[in-house]
Amino acid sequence: MLKIKRPFLNQLLAHLQAEYPLEACGILAGQGGQVIKLYPIENKLHSPTAYEMNPQQQLVAMLEIEERGWAMTAVYHSHPHGPETPSPTDITQAYYPDTIQVIVSLAQRDQPVIRAFTIMNGRVQETAIDVQP
Repeated sequence: MLKIKRPFLNQLLAHLQAEYPLEACGILAGQGGQVIKLYPIENKLHSPTAYEMNPQQQLVAMLEIEERGWAMTAVYHSHPHGPETPSPTDITQAYYPDTIQVIVSLAQRDQPVIRAFTIMNGRVQETAIDVQP
């Protein structure tokens, strides 16, 4: 289960909306499934249908996460026009099987749909999101 406080969720949604109509991405860091910090990362592809994290920004985030003794709790990205489910590309590029994948559909921008998944060996399983005050 992913536990996220409302201010972090609002920050995540603001980041994704600011990059619309392109896919946006980032990392959620935490402990025990509880998000402690959000790292917006530039989508170096600048694409409405795919993302690849800026490697330098990703490295900086991952080093800070390690230095602070946190875990990479989740990787998040938007589907500006698509469903809030993993695409075939999302499944084949799920490089961190112990990390939750958060996908946000902005098909209806005023009503984003947020879902979370674990993806291991091509198998997708939905996981709960606990939004806290």
